Amino acid sequence: MHIDAIIKGCKEGNRKCQDALVQKFAPGLLSLCARYTSDRELARDALQECFINAFRFIDKYEGKGSFEGWLRRIAVTSSIALNKKFSQLKFDELEEDTGWASAELPDVYDQMNTEDLMKLIKTLPESLYLVFNLYVVEGYQHNEISSLLGISESTSRSALCKARTKLITIMEQNSKVAIAQAC
Repeated sequence: MHIDAIIKGCKEGNRKCQDALVQKFAPGLLSLCARYTSDRELARDALQECFINAFRFIDKYEGKGSFEGWLRRIAVTSSIALNKKFSQLKFDELEEDTGWASAELPDVYDQMNTEDLMKLIKTLPESLYLVFNLYVVEGYQHNEISSLLGISESTSRSALCKARTKLITIMEQNSKVAIAQAC
């Protein structure tokens, strides 16, 4: 069944189309939800919330932009909302820094495969991880991140800079270890 027919059927409340939509998008959305939640069960709950909201608001989808992108936004929002509910996310250690500088990641990260890069990013503290992932991976802007996480835009910028700086430090340490092991 073509995605346009599935969407049309979902707008009409057709259960078969709703099932088809879930089957088509659930695996990818579950891994997305897992990136923003603290455990697999919470990711499944976020996925369920995503589909509940998608079916509730599917009439609002007007066909502008990709449907998958629309679903991804709902999944991210659902995941962050659930994670905030069950996790004590702390941004208080991030001073609102107006003099922050942009830290560039070294070229070595371009040579890393996606799995290794995601493992590296997951080592960041949760507050830095969320901002980094939302900005770099998902393409959110700082005003959107501040709204989602309940922080100021300058705190979002500061968290991104600190995340990049921390990643650079970790990469440099890893490359020194690799060089030492090769000798």
